[in-house]
Amino acid sequence: MKKYSLFSLIFILSISLFIYLQDNSTSTYSIAGVNITLPNAIWIGGILLIFYFFSIIFMSFTSLKSSFLKKNIQKEIGIIKNNIKNKILYKDEIKEVKILKPINNLTKLINGLEITPKKIEGFEFLEKIQKLLNGEVIDISKLKIKEDNPWFLLNIKNRLKKEPNYAKEVLKKFKNEEIKKEAFYIFAKTAPIKEILKYPYDINLEILLAHKMDEKIDLLTKKAKLTPKEEITFAKEIYQTRTPDKELEILKPLKWGYAYLALKYSHLELAKKVIEENELKFFEFYLKLRENQIKADIDEYINSALCK
Repeated sequence: MKKYSLFSLIFILSISLFIYLQDNSTSTYSIAGVNITLPNAIWIGGILLIFYFFSIIFMSFTSLKSSFLKKNIQKEIGIIKNNIKNKILYKDEIKEVKILKPINNLTKLINGLEITPKKIEGFEFLEKIQKLLNGEVIDISKLKIKEDNPWFLLNIKNRLKKEPNYAKEVLKKFKNEEIKKEAFYIFAKTAPIKEILKYPYDINLEILLAHKMDEKIDLLTKKAKLTPKEEITFAKEIYQTRTPDKELEILKPLKWGYAYLALKYSHLELAKKVIEENELKFFEFYLKLRENQIKADIDEYINSALCK
């Protein structure tokens, strides 16, 4: 603006001087009822000066408008950056913008867990996200997210893998069912059966195997939810760890394992009853072999049948 003013004034003075040197005549004009007589050079210079002042006003207005636009764009860039952060962190705090609306709409397509975080200026928090995805445990409080946030849950899962003893604290402290269930299956491997039964989760094969020598294992088999193959696997693990009657009592809630062990101990009448009552057709052919005095090993039968 300073250079423009300097060159404009030099231009006006040069034109006025040139006209004065070429034509030193005067002109009279009536302005607001007053006749004013001045050299033509001054009249021309005055008109140019008026244009100069109007141009300064116009440029000042344009510059001010441009300044406001840049300021608003910078403000909206900040909002969009914050919106991107909130989307990555699964926060619902998404603000709308006016100037950069099409760009802001793209932030709505972001899914936090699907990003590939890298260190980027202005998004330093992505370093923490990268650590989470790499299985590390971070100070999650600095991200200011809720307990049901996927990143919060991932941080707990990472800690559970590194610190199995943390599972008991998770069960007591948090409400999220997904993370409590995961903590339970870690906790239940080492916890007393009495403590395990306090929680409303199904008992899986890993828990049964971890407690197979416990005298109260039958309390767990009553709550167990296993596949037929898992039941037979557990029955094999129980085999010859106690008296046959005690082993059968433990496996009674697990029909596939119960039938397997009855056949393993050649209790054909019991096996037949269990097989028929529960329609365990898998064992029917083997049972007929045994009833017809044909020797056959139950494990070989199972292995050959599974191979088919």
